[in-house]
Amino acid sequence: MEYSVGDTLRVDGGIYEVIGKIQYKNLDDGCCWFEYRMIQQNSGNEKWLSYDSIYREYSISEVIRNSSISGYHLVDSGEEKVIGAWGAVDVEVGDRAKFKEYEDSTEEKILSVEIWDDGEELSVGYYLDEDEVSLQRRNSQGTNNPYQGSHGVYGNYGNTQRKKSSSSLVGIITLFTGLAVVFGMCGAIFSGSKVISKYLKKSNYYEYITSITGNEGQKADVYRTSMDLDLAVKDIIDGIEGKTEAIQQNTDDGDNSVAILTSKEYCLVYVSEDNETLIQVSTRKYVYTTDSAPYHSRNNTYRYYRRFYYSKGYTGDMGSFGKYSTPYSTFDDTTVTSSTDTYSSYADSVRQASVTARQSSGGGISSGK
Repeated sequence: MEYSVGDTLRVDGGIYEVIGKIQYKNLDDGCCWFEYRMIQQNSGNEKWLSYDSIYREYSISEVIRNSSISGYHLVDSGEEKVIGAWGAVDVEVGDRAKFKEYEDSTEEKILSVEIWDDGEELSVGYYLDEDEVSLQRRNSQGTNNPYQGSHGVYGNYGNTQRKKSSSSLVGIITLFTGLAVVFGMCGAIFSGSKVISKYLKKSNYYEYITSITGNEGQKADVYRTSMDLDLAVKDIIDGIEGKTEAIQQNTDDGDNSVAILTSKEYCLVYVSEDNETLIQVSTRKYVYTTDSAPYHSRNNTYRYYRRFYYSKGYTGDMGSFGKYSTPYSTFDDTTVTSSTDTYSSYADSVRQASVTARQSSGGGISSGK
């Protein structure tokens, strides 16, 4: 639901008045969303509210001076632009900022980093269910009347500078704004980045190319990246917090492809016939039932794709997918010998660091419900 400056809201049990409103556009995907600056009636505390119209989910956040991202994982990043400002806000149309969004291991708490031209700032918050936010009283001037560009009913705040000098406002307006991308109107949130397909979909570093249709209603998605193979593999490992079941680089036939098997997915990072770094990811059911070569792959890449899955995943998947026909029932190539290589060691270190960080931080910064 869209709110107006002057509206009174009940948010997570508290009563707030909306005193400012900003509209943003994500310059990476074109999605737009609103942010609402609120004052709590009893305490006078300032909070920001964001609404994801796709997932029907809210978030509430406030500024912090310092914080560590230990125990959090990156879920989104990009650049945003102010395209509208009303009421008591210190931004003007055309302002831009880089942002990074993080979630803790519970996927309930959130941390936002805003990177403006004069430094980084932080805010923390948490998700709300839709029924935890409701309109208590509509502004008497109606839904649209209070919105008069940067000259809303609370004065002209938006056409001079982005931030106030007051420490109480430094960051509340500027830090939290990027958080809304996680809940933007286009639903740009991909919770649980321990799933490779979700991580690739939300990351700015990967471009979707195509999907390969397999048997039993399964498909494999293909992405390209400007990163080299080594950086791409390590970035994916970071993105899923090292949650791999098996990972190994091919050292045969001059092929350097890296196969990644998780509990649900099979991913191959490889250099294509056109010398592009490509990533193909699918469910394990797809590869169990489908014998298609990875998109634009070389013969040696395809061979390793099959050998690795047969060696590391096929036997275990027979229990889950045994009722389906599989091309691996007649597999006659050599198997992959287990070894501890650079990427399996890297995944181990990332996984351990993630566990250690959560234990030391108690599961994230305590700002939740």
